[in-house]
Amino acid sequence: MYNTMILKGTITIDGDKSISHRILIFAALANSKSTIYNLSLCDDVKRTIGILRNCNIKIKIGRSSTNVYPSIIKQRVKKFYCGNSGTTARFMLGFLPSVGVGGTVYGDKSLSKRPMKRLIDPLLSMNIKFKNIKNNLPIQFEKSNVQSIKFVLNHPSAQIKSALIFAALSSENQSTIRDPFKTRNHTENIIKYLGGESEKYKKFIIDGFNYTVPGDISSASFIVAAALLIPGSNINIKNVLFNQRRVGLISILGKMGAKIKISNIRMIQFEKVADINVKYSKLLRSVILSKQDVINMIDEIPVFALIACYASGSTLLNHALELRYKESDRIKAIVYNLKKCGAKISELPDGFVVKKSKLLYSTRIKNFNDHRIAMMCEVLCFISTGRFNNVENKIINTSFPDFYKQISKLYEEI
Repeated sequence: MYNTMILKGTITIDGDKSISHRILIFAALANSKSTIYNLSLCDDVKRTIGILRNCNIKIKIGRSSTNVYPSIIKQRVKKFYCGNSGTTARFMLGFLPSVGVGGTVYGDKSLSKRPMKRLIDPLLSMNIKFKNIKNNLPIQFEKSNVQSIKFVLNHPSAQIKSALIFAALSSENQSTIRDPFKTRNHTENIIKYLGGESEKYKKFIIDGFNYTVPGDISSASFIVAAALLIPGSNINIKNVLFNQRRVGLISILGKMGAKIKISNIRMIQFEKVADINVKYSKLLRSVILSKQDVINMIDEIPVFALIACYASGSTLLNHALELRYKESDRIKAIVYNLKKCGAKISELPDGFVVKKSKLLYSTRIKNFNDHRIAMMCEVLCFISTGRFNNVENKIINTSFPDFYKQISKLYEEI
């Protein structure tokens, strides 16, 4: 079967997942009602909402906005379930004990394998009290009086950085947290928007606020890939997050010869937002990625690997060891699935090498219980056959519940 579909039209994407987690926590700390527009309601963000509600935070989700009301933080449960959300787990390990909550953070089988000690160690230096110090969930903690810290990140993890910041914001004493890796800086940008200081963190008054979450660039990347690789496609995605630390994929695709145009760039709430036009791009060329390129596109690497299969020459990606500690070992999952579909790809300890390949979708693929691997495979299926699998892949709801709906808006039969 071959593809008889092209993608044409204009869409907007649901709010960025990373920002949605963060802005909900800041709203929970505000002294009056906050209204959030375009909040992501993916499964991961719902885990954060559920935990905040279990701490007596009133959150009302409406059709066009989400309201968060000032509340006295008071826990209703002793165990806080994070599902598959590493962001929720790490943020809550910093946030909950620092606001006077004790209990246990736990998750599903996949999340329970992900490393936590590299966050636990600096939190211990801040006087966060843990009952069982180990590398994996479940982890028990007690309400704690946070002490200030001077800390330099030793892992390229924005989740660790933000968890430490959330802990620091409960203390009257100033903490210094530096990020030499230049990981995503949404927490810092929100603090600026709310009137606080970045890099030097302590408690400050957060007044109720209005906030519009830009469209999720990581979710958009899968639709971008489909449009690049399906002949005749021409799409527009409006109001997408264009933070310089999140647009690594778009920058690299430009170097590969992709027909992508960025317009209507503006700053909203200290975040850059833009519109993206994508056209089918036949003559893509290979690239070699730098360490900073990888950091700036860490969530988009699965779909980048797929695109690289269509590029002339040999594409090298390394410096990506962090991928082995995501929802799955993403290096292994990428290589396994693309090989099953005919890719000339070789696994490296911290990445992969891929050469131009003729891909045919294989029903022997596996999603490894990872939403981004699942979307990579669904995009390949659609590129190859003009359709998706017969059954919608529910793991995709982890980050992009409107994945199928958004692409269906752009269908056009030829």
